[in-house]
This record gives sequence, C-alpha cells and structure tokens, in this order.
Amino acid sequence: APPLAEVFGDVTARVRHARMEGMRLAARKDWYIDCNWKVYVDNYLEGYHIPYAHPSLNRAIDYAEYRTEIFRYSSIQHSPLKTLNGEQDAAQYFWVFPNLMINVYPDNFSTNLIIPLTPERTLTVFEWYFNDADNADVQEERVRRTVAWSDEIQEEDIKLCEAVQRNLHSRTYTRGRYSVKRENGVHHFHGLLSEQLKRD
Repeated sequence: APPLAEVFGDVTARVRHARMEGMRLAARKDWYIDCNWKVYVDNYLEGYHIPYAHPSLNRAIDYAEYRTEIFRYSSIQHSPLKTLNGEQDAAQYFWVFPNLMINVYPDNFSTNLIIPLTPERTLTVFEWYFNDADNADVQEERVRRTVAWSDEIQEEDIKLCEAVQRNLHSRTYTRGRYSVKRENGVHHFHGLLSEQLKRD
C-alpha cells in the first residue's frame, strides 16, 4: 500500500483552507444499506443525480458550477453555495480511496466511513464536527438542523443505491458509458480499484 501521506497529500493541502481547526465531534450515526459498498461510493462520486434526487441540496448549491477534480488517490467535488449574505462560501466533498468521505461546509464538516458487510450490505458511519458556539442552545440547534438535513439527503441516496443494487440483477442490465462531465470521479474510482485488484 502507498504511504498514508501520499494517499492524503492532496486532501490535506486542500482541507487546510477549510477552517476546521478546533472542531469537535458533535454527533454520530450508523446507516445500514442493502447495496454493495462500491454502489454507494459510485453514488457519492457522481453529481448528475443531484437536481433530480436531492431537492434541498440542489437549492443550497450552485449546480451549474459543480465540478470534480481528480488526484492520485482522491477526488474533490466542489460547488459554490447559494448564500443570502453574498459571501463566497463553498461546499467541498472529498473522497479518499477506497472508502472515506469528508464533507466540508463553512461551519462544520462530516466524515463518512463506508464499511462492506456482505456483497450486498454496507454500513456507513457518519460523524459531524463543529466548533463550540458561545450558547449551548444555539450549538444544539445548529447540530440538530445539520444532522436532519444530512439525514434527508442520506435517505434519498439509500433509495437510489438500493434500487441500483436490485437492478444489477436484472437480465436486461448491460454496462453503460461514463458521463465525461459528471462521472469522472466514478471512472477514477474504478481505475484505482482495478489497479489495486491487479496488484493483489
């Protein structure tokens, strides 16, 4: 396996600008999903389903500016956020091969660890990190609203992933082509997976 510093190198450089210093664990949640872990990662890495499957997320980001950048062992999806105060904030979604996701927003970040349980069952472990607010009630409400919004998106993704898993068993299923604009992250993941399997 490559050195950890090499795997995280590009992510570490980008996260330095994300105001994450001093943030502490505020919430944790486990989700069990009836799909292969790679289906879940594929879903995370492509953005074309956002306008159709995630209405609240689509309202929060500037989807026309949604982009994916590829690095050696990771990728980042990023988009400007639609803010009411005119500030230039962005959402950043980091993926590190093979199964770690880091979601960075202006006032918090979360991690998703994707754990294969069986060929068709996956555990996703979500953890949310925040800076402490001056007021405990304000802090509790910030965490509650963020986790509730994340839960909404996760439930939408679970429906998609479980439907994909079922449809992989269809007799009419055939492989498709990658979307150059929206699936470069998926293509990158598949390439790394193939590279690792050949090495093993």
